[in-house]
Amino acid sequence: MDEPVDDPPPDRAELLLEPEGGLETAPAAEPTEFSGLVTGELEEETYAPTVALQGPRAGEVVSGYQLNQDLGRGWFSANALGAGPSVDVYVRPSPLWADLRPHRLLPKFTPVGELWVLAPTEGTPLTLPLDAATARAHVTELARLLFALEKQGYAVTDLNPLSVQQTREGLKLSRPPQVARLGEAAQPTLRDGFTPPEVQEGQVAQAKSGVYLLGALFFLWLTGRPLPPEGASSIVLAGIAASGVPQLLNGMLAPLPQRLTPTELLAALKTAAATLPVYQLAAATDIGLNPDRPTNEDSYGFSWQQTGQHGGGEVLLRAVVSDGMGGMAAGEVASQAAVRAFLASAAPALEAQVWEANAAVLTDMQGRDGGCTLTGVEIRGTQLQLGHVGDTRAYLAQDGAVQQLSKDHSYVAAMVASGQMTPEDAQVSPERNKVLRSLGSLRAAQDNYVQVLPAPLELPVSSRILLVSDGVWGEVPPATLHDILLHEPSLQTIVDRLIALSLESGAPDNATALVIERVR
Repeated sequence: MDEPVDDPPPDRAELLLEPEGGLETAPAAEPTEFSGLVTGELEEETYAPTVALQGPRAGEVVSGYQLNQDLGRGWFSANALGAGPSVDVYVRPSPLWADLRPHRLLPKFTPVGELWVLAPTEGTPLTLPLDAATARAHVTELARLLFALEKQGYAVTDLNPLSVQQTREGLKLSRPPQVARLGEAAQPTLRDGFTPPEVQEGQVAQAKSGVYLLGALFFLWLTGRPLPPEGASSIVLAGIAASGVPQLLNGMLAPLPQRLTPTELLAALKTAAATLPVYQLAAATDIGLNPDRPTNEDSYGFSWQQTGQHGGGEVLLRAVVSDGMGGMAAGEVASQAAVRAFLASAAPALEAQVWEANAAVLTDMQGRDGGCTLTGVEIRGTQLQLGHVGDTRAYLAQDGAVQQLSKDHSYVAAMVASGQMTPEDAQVSPERNKVLRSLGSLRAAQDNYVQVLPAPLELPVSSRILLVSDGVWGEVPPATLHDILLHEPSLQTIVDRLIALSLESGAPDNATALVIERVR
C-alpha cells in the first residue's frame, strides 16, 4: 500500500538582518542531483496551505487605518482613511512595550482601537563604522535605558539595529524594543548576529539579555558588520584596535553566568571612558622700571601632581601669585613664604591653605613689618576653587567671555562698592594700591577674611585661568587684557604681552602673570 505524501514544505529562506522595510530573504537552495528522486514523475502542482492565514494583512482596514505594507513582526505602514501621511502601526495583540514608562530614547505612540500608531522619529540611521568614542557614548545611552527598564521589571530581548537613529535631540529609537517580564519565558526570536543565545532557546528573561544585544550593536557600529555566526571569539575581539573595547565586548557577549549586568555595564563604560584632563601653564614676572624698587617683591609658583591608573587617576594642580606689600620691609620674603606654604599645604580646603600661608609669613618675617597679598587656585580634576586675600587677581576666560573671580580687598574697591567712585576712576586713582587685607597682618584666623568660591567651578576644555599682580591689571586696560586672554593662542605669549604692555606704560610696580588652560 502506498504511503500518503505530505504537503511539501514551503521554500526555505535564510533570515537576514531585518531593515525598517521588512525582512530580506536569501533565495532557496539550487536543485541538486537528488532532486529528481524526490519529485519523481509527479506533476507540478501548487498546494494550498493546510492552515488558514491568521492576523491582519495588507489591504485590510483596521481601526480606521488602511494597512499598506507588511513590515514584519506585527508592523505595517498605513494611512488614516481619507487623508494623512503614511505612518507605521502595530496591529498584533497588546505589546508589552506599550506598558513601558516614557523614556527619552523610546519612540512615542498613540493607541487607536486595535492598533498602536507610531510617531515619526525624524532621524537618520547611523553611518557605519563609528569611532570608538562615539560608539561607546551611544552604548552608554542605551545601557541607561536597559537599567531603567530593569527597574520597571523588564528585559530587552530584541532590538532592530536600524531603529537606532540620530536626531536633532540626540540618539532615539524609531521602533520600540521587544521586551519580556523578568523571570518569565522570553518569546523565542532570531536575528542573526544579534539575538542572545538564551532568548533563542526561550529561557526566562534576564536583564543580561539586553547587555548581549548592546554588545552585538557595539560590534556592528565599530566594524560595520554583524557578529560572525561562530560568535565573539577572542581572536575576533582582539581585531578591534580600540583601547579597552575588546575587554568591554568580552564582558558584554560572555555566556550568561559571566555576562555583565546593566549596572556592571554602566560602571565598566564609565571606567573605559575615564580620561585625565590635560592642562598647560605659562608664567612670567618682571621687576618693572621704578628706580625706587630695587627688588621684585612679587612671587609666583605652581605644583602639579598626577597619577594614572585603571579607571582614570587624578590631577591636582595648584598655582599662586603673591605681591609683597609695597613700602614695607622685606616684602619679597613675605611673598616667597606665602607661595611656598600654599603649594606645600596638606589642608583639604583652600581657606585653610591660605591661613597656613599666613602663618608662614609671620614665621619668616620674624616680627618685621611686612606682608603680602595672595591669589591662589587649586584644580582637582576639572574642578576649580579659589583662595584670595588682597588685590592680586584671578580671571576666568570661558565661552567667549572673561570674568574676574577675585574681589579686590582695597580702598578703591570699597569706594566703588559704596558708590563713591566709578570703576574707571578707581583704575587710575593714586590710591589704587592701598590694600585693606593682607597676609601677615593677623595672627589668628578670622571668618570670611579669605575669599573662596561658594562652590567649585567646572572647567570645560578651552577654559583659561589668569592670575596677575596689580602691576599688570593696574597698567593694562581691562578691554586689552580680556582680548589677549580670549584670543591669543599661545599661553607664553599671553603672559609675555601682558608684561610688555605693563613696561610700555611705565611699569611703576613689579608685574607678574600666570595663565592655565585646559586643553583636553
